[in-house]
Amino acid sequence: MITPDVNQTYTHGEDLDPEVVPNFEMSFESFEDAFLFYKKYAGRIGFPIKKNRKRGTTGKDFCCSLEGKHNTKVQDGDRKTSKTSKRDGCKAMVCAREARGGGRVFFTRIVFEHNHKLNPTPSMAKRMRAHKVEDPSVMNLVDTMHASQVPHPNVMRVLCSVAGGVENLHLTERDVQNRRAAHVREERMDDIPKLLAFFRECKANNPQFFYEFQLDDKNVVKNVFWSHAGQQDDYGDYSSVVTFDTTYRTNQYSMPLAMSVGFNNKLQNVVFGQALLRDERADTFEWLFKQFRAWHVTNKFRNELNQLNTQHPGLSETLTSVINHPLRPIEFEQAWAAMLDKYEVHESKVLMKLYDERNMWVGAYFQEIFCGTMTSTQRSESVNSTVKHGYCDNSTAIHEFAKSFLELLAHNKEKEAEEEFNSQLSRVYTRAVYKVFVSRLKSSTAFRVRPDPDKAGYYMVKHTRPPTDFPWLCHEFWVKAVVNEEIPEKMFLLFSGSLQKNVYPLY
Repeated sequence: MITPDVNQTYTHGEDLDPEVVPNFEMSFESFEDAFLFYKKYAGRIGFPIKKNRKRGTTGKDFCCSLEGKHNTKVQDGDRKTSKTSKRDGCKAMVCAREARGGGRVFFTRIVFEHNHKLNPTPSMAKRMRAHKVEDPSVMNLVDTMHASQVPHPNVMRVLCSVAGGVENLHLTERDVQNRRAAHVREERMDDIPKLLAFFRECKANNPQFFYEFQLDDKNVVKNVFWSHAGQQDDYGDYSSVVTFDTTYRTNQYSMPLAMSVGFNNKLQNVVFGQALLRDERADTFEWLFKQFRAWHVTNKFRNELNQLNTQHPGLSETLTSVINHPLRPIEFEQAWAAMLDKYEVHESKVLMKLYDERNMWVGAYFQEIFCGTMTSTQRSESVNSTVKHGYCDNSTAIHEFAKSFLELLAHNKEKEAEEEFNSQLSRVYTRAVYKVFVSRLKSSTAFRVRPDPDKAGYYMVKHTRPPTDFPWLCHEFWVKAVVNEEIPEKMFLLFSGSLQKNVYPLY
């Protein structure tokens, strides 16, 4: 190993443009202009610079950042962390002084020699703090990509493409990462107040916007539920089937995201409401479903129901029991009639409206309901994937997540409009639904129905796929026809090997 010569010096080459080399003939409008000139020179030959603070108001020293020696008051053995200093006593510098009586600024001393090697390549110079260039337009582009959850490698590729190559890019990967980290730190400050301010803004823009939050015993927000006006409109149109699911890694607090999801007449996912929860305890979900039910069932009748309960104490508790307890429609009908008799509210318009819509919200009517194109929670899972791959990650502040979710809803509306534009079928069926309708219509004619000779009113319904399939794909189930009933009750039994768990009613 060759020991470096401590007396060796380094300076710029003779091929350097003389216009960028400092000399005593130069003059500048201000000290800042002189500093920028020296900075340009330093960037060309590859060394970092700084302003020396020891000078007074009439003179400024601009020197190599490696000048002087690092002095520490902490003994080596007492240091908690081991840090090294790049300062090695370099003497390269210029002295700038203002002319007597004020006016132009001149160099009065110039030292070119450095005691360390220089790094004249642009790729090395841009890593020096003094030579970093932050173009506002470029930084705005970086911020926009970060807000849009563009992955870091893709951000760098875009920046390199805009700059015409990595060698022309004045930012390093660490600069971009630090920019993102600084943005995250800024957004984390006053996160909940920013979220509530955003909700109040949404409420001011559209009174139909709905939000509720729950506080813990320390008066800290525990859970929050919200639904935009457009989501509520979608619920009014497409709430025949709703699925519910939770997902993770959507925000910096790891709060589970819960969403109520359905599908529209174009078979596209629609989100009716969403919530951020602290945990998945039973009491948390109890609060959430209470908010969701209050929103989608009684929200439009809230004032009338409150007034009715004031006039008839105990009605609210009885109504809740009637809604949740019956197992079959006939039990609900009996309990509802008993409630009307007990409180003498047969003429209540709000109860009449609720009763007319009972098949949309009373659980007794969901026991054997057709579940649309839902299979478990696959639609919620599909939306979950969309949310996490483009709109948020585990570093997203809660108020930023709420804003990003609004962007997701706008994106979904755009897709819905595009499908509507491309559709050339009737107003009743879009192309996607029409294909499903044709398939279901064909399948519905593949049933054989025969009466049970031993039980009046019972029928054996059999559906068989083509004989090329496995034999256990044959489905059989019993159907009981209840004559003169508004709501026929269906009893069925599927073979254990059945792949299809939904029975489509034929009447």
